[in-house]
Amino acid sequence: MTKDELVNSLQKRDPLLANAVSNMVDYISDRFPAAYPSKEQTEAVNNYLHSVYADGTMSERSCEHRRMASQKITINAIQVLDSPQLDRLQRVLDHIAYDKEYYMPERGFGMRR
Repeated sequence: MTKDELVNSLQKRDPLLANAVSNMVDYISDRFPAAYPSKEQTEAVNNYLHSVYADGTMSERSCEHRRMASQKITINAIQVLDSPQLDRLQRVLDHIAYDKEYYMPERGFGMRR
């Protein structure tokens, strides 16, 4: 199954999950992935996690619920990623579950002296 087929089938059931899976599969399957996902990719995951568990706090319990919900993204990506990629995906998703702002910092282009 290709990523597009997977996303199309998920889109019918859960659009937020489809968007999160699509963004994270793109990040993980990149030939030379960045050290961190982009802000857009992190926001897609956070939107899905918020739809599943919207406690609003970042307590330990809330983070664990977010981490468990993130496993659904990994489970759906099984069809398009290999084992090392799935391991890396879950590690990144675990970081996002505990830190809503886990993404590549954007560089400012201001005047510098």
